[in-house]
Amino acid sequence: MIMPTEEQKQAYARDGGFVAKGFLNPAQLKQARECFDWGLANPGRNAAIVFPGTEHEHVIHNSNRGAYEKGIKALIQEVPFGEYAAALWGSEHVWYFSEELFMKKGGKVGNSPWHQDTSVMPTRGPHWANFWISFDALPKQNSISLVRGSHRGKLYNGTAYTDPEDPTKPLHPDSDLPRLPDIDADLARDPTSWDLVSWEVEPGDVIVFDPASLHGGAPVDAATPDRHTLVLRFFGDDAVYSPLPDTTGHDAPGVGAAKWAYLDSQVDGAPFRSQRRHPQVYPQV
Repeated sequence: MIMPTEEQKQAYARDGGFVAKGFLNPAQLKQARECFDWGLANPGRNAAIVFPGTEHEHVIHNSNRGAYEKGIKALIQEVPFGEYAAALWGSEHVWYFSEELFMKKGGKVGNSPWHQDTSVMPTRGPHWANFWISFDALPKQNSISLVRGSHRGKLYNGTAYTDPEDPTKPLHPDSDLPRLPDIDADLARDPTSWDLVSWEVEPGDVIVFDPASLHGGAPVDAATPDRHTLVLRFFGDDAVYSPLPDTTGHDAPGVGAAKWAYLDSQVDGAPFRSQRRHPQVYPQV
């Protein structure tokens, strides 16, 4: 069984992520791909085409309740994601949160906007992890990139995903959260302006990173024309509720305040766990 090494634990705390080489065996990778394909074929209410009709167009699906019962439940019972996350954080318990599916096709789709997942998730705390599974071999320039150490920094406003010419357009326009920096523009002027970390991956490798990290990138090009990615997200004991600016009525899929109405407690600092919605995966129950 693959477990995080001490070096990987240190990289997670310091940089915000690392690559776990050979995390999934061929049978597990096939099982994960079946989950991905089912999700694409059965889109939930949070499925979206981002920047349609532009060269930045790509597909995002997330939080499809049917996807859990139709495959992800069996996958996380087969693969010890929970035990791995518990060892990574030092958490007594781990809960499964949700999935995301990303698809870029056609050999010409630019960087995904830089963002923090925590700009749309009312939570804080170190016990969160994304398991980023690419079904395609990716060199570093086509893989996800993180701003090193940004998970320990400020929370920025989210990206509205409505203007491909302005990826920093705020998700919460009336909030005092700082606007996202235009990282791609900065890098175009000075490639050393941001300290980025990225990883080359082969099918079976998994990038594990903190969703509070500023992350983006992962374009496709002529050499790497397609990218299919499944992301599974988990949390542990040290994850608490932290309110976000009011987004009631926002057009972005799954962003509105009603999305979080199921939480047992919406008191700032209350444990994020909810037995009704989030299945406990470690210890296995």
